[in-house]
Amino acid sequence: MSGRYLFIFNTIWALLEEIYIKRNPPLNLQPEDEKLFEGDYECKFKIHPILHLEKSVILQDTVFSPSHMSFYTTHTHVNSLGVLPVGKRIAHCILKKWRKIPHAIWIKDEYSADYFHWITDCLPRLWVGLNTGISDQVILHDSYRHLPYVSETLKILNVKAIFYQSNENLYVENLVLTPRTATFPNFNIELTQATRNKLSIQSEKKPTRKIYISRKYAPKRKTHNEVDVELLMIKHGFEIFYTEKLNLKEQIALMSETKTLVSLHGAALTNMIFLPKDSEVIELRNHGDAKTNCYFNLANALGLKYYYTRNHGDSQDTITSDFTIDLDALEKVISSLKD
Repeated sequence: MSGRYLFIFNTIWALLEEIYIKRNPPLNLQPEDEKLFEGDYECKFKIHPILHLEKSVILQDTVFSPSHMSFYTTHTHVNSLGVLPVGKRIAHCILKKWRKIPHAIWIKDEYSADYFHWITDCLPRLWVGLNTGISDQVILHDSYRHLPYVSETLKILNVKAIFYQSNENLYVENLVLTPRTATFPNFNIELTQATRNKLSIQSEKKPTRKIYISRKYAPKRKTHNEVDVELLMIKHGFEIFYTEKLNLKEQIALMSETKTLVSLHGAALTNMIFLPKDSEVIELRNHGDAKTNCYFNLANALGLKYYYTRNHGDSQDTITSDFTIDLDALEKVISSLKD
């Protein structure tokens, strides 16, 4: 790549990009619940520039450019690293072996191993990186090799992964350093829809299936009255699935045939990204939680019909709490939907 092109490339991305998003309220919004969603009806956020670094090095989970004498922690971490953590990384990497790589794309941060963040954060970064034309392969720590949804995603996309181990440093001739494309819990609409377009399956039949994804086998965030919930769902023609028993291709195929998706707040709802347009999502939420609106925001980014119910959580922390589902509220929402 010529120096002139590099200059133009880096100049274009020199400024932080500001993104504005306006969202629609839930279709079954109750007046008393307005406060739970109104903080996310509109938002603005800025994203860092994409960077092309020549002759950079990967030290553990950070990127360093010797020519610029700079660490790029804004691109490799959500939570900023201080001087001491960076110093420790340098010290730990001094005696490690080195491996040289001609080109690659960096798409991860400290949250990326989670299914939700892999699908909604890493893949949009991948689209940005691939669009530069500089590289067609990603750099990931060896631990990602053992995450089935990572290897399955890359196989579907025909993208090569370069896995590095904890006992080595990488020297990269041409590194595309991508930023997060949105601040949590927001989404870059164009890039999120690109994920849907690249991974989802266009079913020949009109989607008609009604799916309830249970967390019965999940390690946390379970439902106390799960049996009653499943009986209610079966009564209304829903099929019961457990994502722990499905690989990624099976989940994508299932979503391609789904008209209505119901699940407790959790990673399984990430699969709404594979739903056909105009499908319906019902999120079983924690009563009074106005903070964890990521799936409400994701449904908006995808143009899906979003509904919700409020349920009693054992604590206000939605991420760790178990729940008792409000069966009357759930039946009311389901009954209001058109077949």
